[in-house]
Amino acid sequence: MRSAVPGAREGNPPAVADRSGAASPSISPSGTAHPSSTILSRHSSSEIQPGPDTHLVPPRAMLGDLFAQARLQEKSERDQLLHSALPHGGAAMKRLLDRAARKHPATMAEKWHARLNGSPKPMEGQRRAAFVALVRADAMAVARAGQIDARVAADRMRAGVEDGTLGQGILAQDRELLLQVLSEFVDPAEHLYQQLNLKFTPDTRLAYTDAHVLEAPTEPTKGSYNKVFALKVMNADGVVQDKVFKPLKAAEKNTIGLVTGIPADDSQTAMRNIATVSLAKKLGLDVVADTQMALIDTGRGPLDPDLGLIMERAAGTQARFVDPDVLAQPAVFAEVTKLQLLDHLTGQVDRHPNNYFIHVGPNGDAKVTGIDNDLCFGKNLTSPADIQRIETDDRFMPFEGTDLPPVIDESMARSIQELTEDDLRSILSDKLNEDEIDAAGSRLEGLKNYVISLDLAGKVIKPDQWADPQVQQLFTAKNSYIGRERVSHKVS
Repeated sequence: MRSAVPGAREGNPPAVADRSGAASPSISPSGTAHPSSTILSRHSSSEIQPGPDTHLVPPRAMLGDLFAQARLQEKSERDQLLHSALPHGGAAMKRLLDRAARKHPATMAEKWHARLNGSPKPMEGQRRAAFVALVRADAMAVARAGQIDARVAADRMRAGVEDGTLGQGILAQDRELLLQVLSEFVDPAEHLYQQLNLKFTPDTRLAYTDAHVLEAPTEPTKGSYNKVFALKVMNADGVVQDKVFKPLKAAEKNTIGLVTGIPADDSQTAMRNIATVSLAKKLGLDVVADTQMALIDTGRGPLDPDLGLIMERAAGTQARFVDPDVLAQPAVFAEVTKLQLLDHLTGQVDRHPNNYFIHVGPNGDAKVTGIDNDLCFGKNLTSPADIQRIETDDRFMPFEGTDLPPVIDESMARSIQELTEDDLRSILSDKLNEDEIDAAGSRLEGLKNYVISLDLAGKVIKPDQWADPQVQQLFTAKNSYIGRERVSHKVS
């Protein structure tokens, strides 16, 4: 079913606060709350015994009167708050009244002002951004005056504009813009999902909001192309977790992605990360950071949050900085090879040694975690070997992949061979476009054929053979991540 939201796809954005200040447990894509309770009559009609002078009032009329009184009381309290917090309507209203006076001057002063400044120009670009900042400041003033949530304050302002408490005398198009901006403040998720052209699916539902944050995001550290924030959250089960949050951008200026076939104007970074996680789970390869969606205030205030990816904080050390002895451990060989196989299937071209972590526990078990899974599933990469760096070709020189691994174990071979093209399409159908899915299908076919060739060559080993020196010596900087890292660490 197609979403009722223009430009967005199916699913629901998260809950937002209602006008009373409470969080709505269920919010439709349009941002309206679904009532969850019914007011019942205190007595049945058979229990009411009228006296001789009693005139019965139908219960429905009584309820209607009560609701009407409650609405009047709510409006009175809201109007009082708006007039108190926003003298003369606030800064945004002052701006809009000035525009109206320039469009339709009535007094001599307004006519002179209009002659000097001209007719109001469309609210676009920087002009619109400046207006949004004024509306945001007014909403925060209402929130402070009423000691209420900022989004509830914006909703009170929106109701005031709708019933004429605010906005008297402004231009019709400016009124529409004001209502649009206030609606974006009330339900920022819906606006941001549309802005990013991000589908509403079970995988893209918001898992975390500011309500889950225990410690505010730290100062950002810059990755290759994105700012990344560290924060502490409490999940739905009450478990405190360390997370990493990466805000999303609609457009990504990334020449490497363009070579792979990822469009710069609609990169769908979230879907590429989520598709990677989904595929890894299907294969049983626990080698990438679990990734979900979050709406978080990263420092600009509650009315200007970021929609982005929230990931588990990877355990261990970046591969670039691990102790050289770690790279010789059998469990590390196996887990890094699993990550490499997954990258060949997803077409991941950015797996440099800063983009995955290695952790070895006291019992020798290894945990490898790939992060920053943005540059994958490009439609131009149709072979699993296409992710490798080619020094003689300027197009492929920035790639951080390698050729296919020289050895895999039986469990890895089984995972690849048991994944069908139908499985692949089912996983990717609501995340990628047809060209990208077709390319992934081609890479899967190539990977299956490669597994067969390894098996025929006796290069599919048992899981307990990773300690064999003869096996480890087959891994070079050209054909494997682990070989590349061993060379850079000068491991013999």
